[in-house]
Amino acid sequence: MIATGCGLQEREKELEKKISEVNQKEQELLLKEKSLQLKEEELAHRKKLLDSASKKSVADSVVKKSVADSVAVLHPELAGTWNVTMRCTETTCAGSAVGDTKNEQWVISYQDNTVVANAISDNKIVRVYAGNYKGNSIELSTRPDDADPEQKTKMVVRLQVTKENEMAGQREITHADDCRIVYSLDLKKAVDNLFTS
Repeated sequence: MIATGCGLQEREKELEKKISEVNQKEQELLLKEKSLQLKEEELAHRKKLLDSASKKSVADSVVKKSVADSVAVLHPELAGTWNVTMRCTETTCAGSAVGDTKNEQWVISYQDNTVVANAISDNKIVRVYAGNYKGNSIELSTRPDDADPEQKTKMVVRLQVTKENEMAGQREITHADDCRIVYSLDLKKAVDNLFTS
């Protein structure tokens, strides 16, 4: 009798121990489940943020592209090769005189929302102008030279379409010593580009 009573007590203790272990494991499982649920919610929230950021980025790039495209669409006649005649009309710089004439070819194109003109002389690009429309005129300036980013010579070009395939304007050059040269510009679209514009 006593042996069975002792055995019963030991079994009860074993059973209580196992129930306690099962309860503890249940608690651990519930905690893990809750943790997984929180991680899933966090992942869903991050995915939502990424999706909305991605949609905004796509929308922004579409808007930027459409703005850039709209400039090209509004003024498609500008792109192409132009023969440029420059006549000096004012100067305070030594080595230049009123009446001096220069001829170049400018290849004008669009890059993003910018008008770019590559000035070519003797089959070489001698400078690059970049700018935008300001009202009904185009204002361009030279890009800084990579070899001399703090170049002291500034060039600004202002152009207006005068009639089909012709533009006129002014190029103003200011040197480091504040001497200044102003050229009047006449641009005519090159004949081989008349059929492509």
